[in-house]
Amino acid sequence: MMISDRKVRVGILGLSDIARRKVIPALQECGGAVLKGVASRNRGAAFPSGETHALLGYEELLADEEIDLVYLSLPNHLHEEWTVRALQSGKHVICEKPAGLSAASVERMLSCAEKRGLLLYENLMYLHHPQHAAVKGMVDAGRIGRIRSLRSVFGFPFPAEGNFRLDPGRGGGAFNDLARYPLSTALHFLQGDAYRFKGFALDRNGLNVAVHGTAFSSAGEIFSFSIAFGQQYESYYEIIGELGKIGVDRAYTTPADLANLVRVTCGGCDASFTVQPCDHFRLMIEHVCAIVRNGGDFGEIHQRTRRLAHLADQMEKGCSHEEERR
Repeated sequence: MMISDRKVRVGILGLSDIARRKVIPALQECGGAVLKGVASRNRGAAFPSGETHALLGYEELLADEEIDLVYLSLPNHLHEEWTVRALQSGKHVICEKPAGLSAASVERMLSCAEKRGLLLYENLMYLHHPQHAAVKGMVDAGRIGRIRSLRSVFGFPFPAEGNFRLDPGRGGGAFNDLARYPLSTALHFLQGDAYRFKGFALDRNGLNVAVHGTAFSSAGEIFSFSIAFGQQYESYYEIIGELGKIGVDRAYTTPADLANLVRVTCGGCDASFTVQPCDHFRLMIEHVCAIVRNGGDFGEIHQRTRRLAHLADQMEKGCSHEEERR
């Protein structure tokens, strides 16, 4: 059967916390996808309640001709190797953020995908929540006037001991884990197509724990960002225009059961509204599967991934590293 005639068959490579808590439950609710296999080297890994699957080896999952699409959720330093191996096996790939640890790494991954006519999708799941489309509609309609600045903040307490995010050798650190959130927010809303970055990257014993800074866009917009481990949870963005402003709290981790408030002020008047609950992981999977089934435009998606990777390199180079004082 052609893939357009059936559900997309998904394999999970790496039974991470996000795979167990978010992706597998989302797949259960997807009309266009079905989970066909799970690969993990952690034989004691637990599945969500009600789910049971035999755990495969990585190579075994990639050799399975029944699988069309791989969701890859391995530690960051393994993303390039196993994404390329999945693509070489003829699978489309959803890769967790960051797709690669440098723009050069991402380019190698995309080159492999494009030579084979396959999709490589960097998992920016939060953008599939309808609250962001609603904000984008207001911005594009001129409700807050010309954008003057964007503030994006994402921080939370340190991950648990043993988590790869605390290991620089495995691609850990706040920059690798979180930079795609403010950068993709900027790409989604701002008009500028180039940025100049300045800021500070705070390190602790060789691990990046925070990045704080500002960028100036080619359209004259100010983009400020703050990402961090080891602090009180924050997850929001604010867009300030000449005529008003829009703010979204819990923007990057909106719970599937939360009706989220979008704060809007236009000319001193409150125009806030509530967006009904939805699961942005399910919407992301449905979106990717629809593109795979229907042969959508991979090029536009790949170009966004390239731009994010280059912006991440520029952000890192523009922020001077300082040892955190404790």
